[in-house]
Amino acid sequence: MAKDLRGFIAELEEKSPEDVARVKKLVSPRYEMSAILTHLERKKRLPLLYFENVEGGRAPVVINAMASRPLMAMAMETKPEDLARKFIERQANVIPPVEVSDGPVQEAIRVGDDVDLAELPMLTHYDVNVAPYITAGIVVAQDPDTGVRNTSYNRLMMAGKRELRIFMAIGRHLWTLHNKMERRDQPLPVAIVIGVHPLFALGAQAFTPADEDEYAVIGGMMNEPLRLVKARTVPLLVPADAELVVEGRMLPHVRREEGPFGEFTGHAVEKDDRQVIEVTAVTHRKNYIFQDIHAGYTEHKLMGAVPREAALLKAVRNAVPTVKDVCMPVSGNCRFHAYISITKRTPGQAKNAICAAIASDMLLKHVVVVDDDIDVFDEEAVLWAVSNRFQADRGLVVIANAQGSELDPTAGPGGVNAKMGIDATKPLGGFPPPLRVPDEVMNRIRLEDFLPHFAK
Repeated sequence: MAKDLRGFIAELEEKSPEDVARVKKLVSPRYEMSAILTHLERKKRLPLLYFENVEGGRAPVVINAMASRPLMAMAMETKPEDLARKFIERQANVIPPVEVSDGPVQEAIRVGDDVDLAELPMLTHYDVNVAPYITAGIVVAQDPDTGVRNTSYNRLMMAGKRELRIFMAIGRHLWTLHNKMERRDQPLPVAIVIGVHPLFALGAQAFTPADEDEYAVIGGMMNEPLRLVKARTVPLLVPADAELVVEGRMLPHVRREEGPFGEFTGHAVEKDDRQVIEVTAVTHRKNYIFQDIHAGYTEHKLMGAVPREAALLKAVRNAVPTVKDVCMPVSGNCRFHAYISITKRTPGQAKNAICAAIASDMLLKHVVVVDDDIDVFDEEAVLWAVSNRFQADRGLVVIANAQGSELDPTAGPGGVNAKMGIDATKPLGGFPPPLRVPDEVMNRIRLEDFLPHFAK
């Protein structure tokens, strides 16, 4: 059976039912779902939320399908601390997709004037939003010359029955494809895929060269060929086992106001004129599940961490082969901070790791390098290393006026910002040892034998 969203939910309910919360009471996608999620976030509770009874009789809504490392590790059949390594392994093992004649995603079809985006249970997340958004939409486009497919997450604002307005990061593949078509005065055919297995979502975010077909990368991530079916109104193949697909054309030379929008930084991005998609069809399963990624909250941040950590690990490994682990923590939006552990062999290796990291990902602002006895997934341990092993006059690296993210609220025009690296590794040649109980005693004394209540 092909991997899909509903199959993942069923597996999660079987293996870890405490991680699924079904909401049966009537709830509105306008602010109310956001309020429930906000209460849970404040309590540090991150279950997969399944809203069964949505106002207006619309489809059920799922949020938080990728809101924790254990959840993604379950999907990838690995340990949470090994996600980046497993991602690298699967990204290298591409599996080409296969075309099929039909699929569940086209059990119901609406074309042209029969389309009304208001029928979809899109969320209005915050008071700054002037319209509902598709936030879990994976935009598929194809290079008109090579046929190579690109996939990317982009925020999409509803602006009418058949109109969406899209934000694209400058210089990324989708932006480049639209520019290519715009120079030819032609629209770019697109398909927006909603409701997929977490491995599909992770693969869609992989850092790839422009000439690599990302459907094949997704297949590698899922460890099975992606099943594709012909779209109904655009010359694209779309995932047969998705919950829903919106087909359309990104228009040339048309810009209309989009925003404000609450981004991953937890701050609102101001409105601006952006590209427009004219929707030509909506296809979906008969009883489809609508998926949302709640802007600015844990899932929004964490789902982007694993692909970035994989790319970061590869880049640092080229400069410092003894790198052990990397982590992009939620505290840095899983984009602005990186913690890197290395087995230090020679002086200066930590600074080499800092330089490699900053060069590999323009969104990074702060990089902390620690020794291999520090768990980079334990933020308290990383900060302990900074406190006890770092001196600013010899371990600080600052790079001014570098390219960063235009979504960073502290950045200058065009996203220009400063980068900082912290060498929190011990100097070679001697350092006071950390305190520890002998290993033999730790292994022999089991907490459950003395304090069973606290051993759980």
